[in-house]
Amino acid sequence: MRLRAQEKGSDLRGHIKSPQMFHSKRCRMTKIDEERSLKKHGETSSTKKDGSVSTGLNDLPAELISEILCRLPIESILRCLGVCKTWKSVIQNPLFINLQARKTHDQPSRVILKPIYGGVTDTNRHSVFLLDTEELKSRQIDDKSKRLSGLQMMSSCNGLLCIASDKVLGPVYISNPITGEFVLLPSQEKARSLLTHHVGLGFDSSNGNYIVVRVYTDRKKNQVNKFDAIMLGENSWRNLKVPDIIAECTIYGSVFWNGALLWKIKKEEGHECMLAFDVCSQKFEVIRFPAIADVPNDFEIVELDGCLSLVQVCDTQMKLWRVKGDKIEGLTVCYEEMYCMNVKWNISLYCEIIRGHIDEGYLLQVTLLQVTAQRGPGGAWRRYLTQFFPKMEQFLPLNIPVPICFKTVAFRPTLISPMQLHFVPRSHRL
Repeated sequence: MRLRAQEKGSDLRGHIKSPQMFHSKRCRMTKIDEERSLKKHGETSSTKKDGSVSTGLNDLPAELISEILCRLPIESILRCLGVCKTWKSVIQNPLFINLQARKTHDQPSRVILKPIYGGVTDTNRHSVFLLDTEELKSRQIDDKSKRLSGLQMMSSCNGLLCIASDKVLGPVYISNPITGEFVLLPSQEKARSLLTHHVGLGFDSSNGNYIVVRVYTDRKKNQVNKFDAIMLGENSWRNLKVPDIIAECTIYGSVFWNGALLWKIKKEEGHECMLAFDVCSQKFEVIRFPAIADVPNDFEIVELDGCLSLVQVCDTQMKLWRVKGDKIEGLTVCYEEMYCMNVKWNISLYCEIIRGHIDEGYLLQVTLLQVTAQRGPGGAWRRYLTQFFPKMEQFLPLNIPVPICFKTVAFRPTLISPMQLHFVPRSHRL
């Protein structure tokens, strides 16, 4: 398998076309020449009783315009803001914003990445990249405030990113990179030096609230895990009581799925399980795997197109277990599939599934640790994006210009404003 990363940037301008205007059936034969002229500019017209000409789409009900526009890619929706006042008013309406956010769950998730380590350069130090894996394009989104430099993308929910440090408690930002808006969550009174810090973002559909939950290990507290939570709009973090088994476990990342935040936890070798936090009841549940499921020690938790899966990539194989159930108290785990990848993975060459892909494939992030003699100016680590098609046992490099080292997050772009979900004394814009 040969993977190559292109480092040149790409511009989406000129590649995204505006939505085609709809032709009104009320046009008269005397206006044929004028109609043809308008069509050349992507417009159509109809004649009103007073003889004036109006574009056909604007004569449609606002609800129907919303249904049409909300199905467009986010880049096209942003371009539509400048088409006319009617479209701008529709797109900025909270009803449209919520409708578009719901529609994103019926579509494959996008991928957003942030340069890290050797992938950071002077031109992308304050940027994230939104990828279009279907059109093989990337859009560089600059952080004009330069507040987010040096922080990590922790999690994503409904188009909002949670960005924080993995070594200290603050700052923690909730950002929408599409609109450029962000809020800074309240900070602790005293700075702490941490061994680990993971922050998850979840959404409570029963009341429309967003909750941020973080787990951290203080260097001075004998590696005891602490959990804090805050709702967007609250002024302070509160401590969460967790099951005793969690106190001295090793905890990995977080995934939001089906109304719950989930972490992989490891008590000791061979005793891995999951910890779930229901954002509605705000209660924890430890999920242990039955012996018959034969779940390995080194699994990863991944949401694949709305389904929660446990994934293990080991040696030359990829194995998947499916998590089933509607409530965290009754989740079950069953073995689903094993694929031969024809690549011998190890600590110097390994991959992670980012999301499911079209044509029954998977989008992978491949990490390569180069030996000392081959290190380039960016350091030893290199990362690549590639597609894996299990039925054909083949890889297809994803030729999108990306930094040489990065962190990825599955992302569903929306226009949801974190500022309207959280009280802020003054405007914040990236």
